[in-house]
Amino acid sequence: MKTPQQLSRQAIDEFKAIYQEEFGKSLSDDEVQEIALRLLRFFGILNQPQPDETTD
Repeated sequence: MKTPQQLSRQAIDEFKAIYQEEFGKSLSDDEVQEIALRLLRFFGILNQPQPDETTD
């Protein structure tokens, strides 16, 4: 999964609404871009295949 460099307007608006509902705080577009892209990168790391962990 490749992390996008920028979010679409729809993604920004949806993230803002979710964040507002969950945390009661409004975010600017720049804050949304930074937080959401960090979150996407984090999940991208978690989603990477792991080497086999077999023990002999």
